[in-house]
Formats: sequence, structure tokens, C-alpha cells
Amino acid sequence: MALIVQSTLQKIKQVISTHLKDYYSFPASDLVRENPPIWYCENKKIVYNMACPNGADSFHGTLKYTHWTQFDLPKSFNVEEKNTIGGGRKEKLEIEVLNDIFDYSPPDDDNTVVWYINFADLNVFGYYGGSLFAQDEMQCLEHPALCSLRDKLCTIQDGSQARTRMTTSEKSFATPVLVRGVERRAFIKTDRNEAEGRPYGLYGNQFAISNENTVKLATTVFDERLDSRGKPYYSNIIAMEAPKYGSGSYTNSTIRMILETAYSGFLAARFESLVETGVLERKYENEEHTIIPEKDDIIAPRVIINTGNWGCGAYGGNISIMACLQFAAAHLAGIDKVIYHTVDNKSRNDVNIGLETYRELIMNLDGMVKVDEFITKLARKNFQWGFSNGE
Repeated sequence: MALIVQSTLQKIKQVISTHLKDYYSFPASDLVRENPPIWYCENKKIVYNMACPNGADSFHGTLKYTHWTQFDLPKSFNVEEKNTIGGGRKEKLEIEVLNDIFDYSPPDDDNTVVWYINFADLNVFGYYGGSLFAQDEMQCLEHPALCSLRDKLCTIQDGSQARTRMTTSEKSFATPVLVRGVERRAFIKTDRNEAEGRPYGLYGNQFAISNENTVKLATTVFDERLDSRGKPYYSNIIAMEAPKYGSGSYTNSTIRMILETAYSGFLAARFESLVETGVLERKYENEEHTIIPEKDDIIAPRVIINTGNWGCGAYGGNISIMACLQFAAAHLAGIDKVIYHTVDNKSRNDVNIGLETYRELIMNLDGMVKVDEFITKLARKNFQWGFSNGE
């Protein structure tokens, strides 16, 4: 366990005050009651009614929403520089590659905070009600309060709170959305299983055209999820949009944009983990939104990020370079562990190439490499854009 000194917390608080754009707290049942999801896909409506038989009264907990502006990349991967705002961790980034999908399991202890990536569109959770059932839409249907959150955000001021990226005439900037404490109400199996009526699976475009009985059979409904100690637990989500529809080799500028986007989402998650564990306190009604409670020993939480083939399906990204850049971003942000879910063996092989590239260019050098130098060397690897899979 690593201690955080007061001077580091003061620096973190200052950075948060500069980059925290919007922040709201919504009791889940009230949020859903006031903003019931709108379904255009009948099968999604079926799952929602199964998972939420009492409508808004089915929901527990409180969603904590934050919206961030883009963070500037550090100059290098040096451990000491990273820990200036990264939270005090000196160990190397732990990476685990699993051939599975997100399970949203509870953390091992009260000082561990677990996050899951949402492969977001520019309009966060914006297509939850339609026929497509890709990663973003699947996460929303399993966590249906995210659907109501989307609709609520669109009613606030100009609706910019629902956008994961802003564009000026000169540049596109990441504006990641983080949600703590959202309840998972269901699990939908999307694997291929002919005996259960889904020979082609339920992912992507297959979900909407499958029959009702197949969808019902694939759905497991949860009531309130409890950990091994009988304590309710909820999911924490990082929504960030990857670049899309590129061609040819990845350029320096595209690589930098991807790294900036992932770093911004991951660093925001590290800061929100401090709030989640009580190291920092969030005030939703005060002008000073983040405060430092008076404590003697301040222990940095262990932060784990679950991710996968972000930006590599419909967006056509290259799995190897996108994996490498997510590992690099986690390294820069001071994340303790990344769990990469590959879904299948083909993806796992591509992820392993990305992992070896990260080790070669960063980890094996103990982080003693400049960020600009890393971007240049990675561009020279000549990774190629893929093609959209339409899902």
C-alpha cells in the first residue's frame, strides 16, 4: 500500500479543478423515473422489462457523473514524473490478458476501484435504443440506468455534457465521461450456441433479428448484486471515443490523439478512484467541488481498468497498436493494473503483439523514454488501419 502525501493531494486537487468540466449525482430510481428509456428495438425492450419488472423502483444506488477536459500528456514515461499527479505508485504496470468478456465482478477489497471502458461514440450512450448491439449498446442494456442518464444529460443546457469529444477549427479534444456506481441489472449471452437458438451469436446486428425466446433464454437477470461480504457493489464506467475510419499507416498525429484520449480517461479514473475511496470528497452543491478530508494516513487506492478492442470493430482500428497505446496510457496515468479482454484467440494474438511493443518501447526501458520519442518509434512500426466490421 502506498501513502499519498498532502503536497501530492494538493497538486491533484489543483489539476482536478482545472479539468473537471461537469459533475452530477443522480439517485438511480429518480433518474429512471424522470427519464424512462426509449426503445426502438423490441428485443431490447423485452430484456429491459425482464431486468426491471418494477420500472424505476427496480433500481438501487446513486450514479456519480463527471465530464472532463483533455489532460496534457507528460513529457516522459519516467515513474517519478508520472507520480507527481498519478497517485504515488512505483511498481510496474500489471497487465493481464484474458480470452473473455467483461464480467463486472466486485473488487477484492475496499481499497480497490475497478473500472470498465465504454467504447463510446461522440454522443455518449447515444444509440442505446436502436437495433445495433455492439459493446456500447450491450453495456447500456445491461446497465439500463445509463440509458436514462443519456436522456437526462441531453436536457441540461446545450447538451454538451453528453459528448465525449469536442472539436475546434484546429483540433479535436477528448472530453471523457465517467460514471461511478451504476447498477448492472442483466447479463446477455452473445456467444454462438446453436442449442440455445443463437448459431450466429447475438452480437452486432444479430440481436435485433433474433426471436423473442432466444433473447429471453440468453438473458440472466440480477436483483441487487452483493459481494462476498454481503455488500452491494456497482460498476464504474469510462466512456471515451476512439478515432475511426482511418486508412493506411497510423500517423504521429493520430497516435498522439489516441494516447491523449486514453490517458485523459484513465487519469480521470484515477482521480475519481480517490473520491470513491474517500481520499478526496466531492461536493455537488458547492463551488469548491473537490476537497481534501482531514486524515492522518492517506492510502492510495489500487486502480484496475478493464478494457478490450477499443475502436477496433465498427471503427476499423488496428488491435495491436490500440492495445499498445492503452497500456502506454495506463502507464502514464499511474494505473495499477489493466485487464484486457480479448473475446477470442485471434484478438489475443493481436493484443500480444501490442503488449510486446509496449514492453519493447517502454517497460523494458523502465519508463526512461520521452513521450515524443515513443510516438515516433511507434509510428515507424508502420501499423496499418483495418476495416470496419459494420458492428
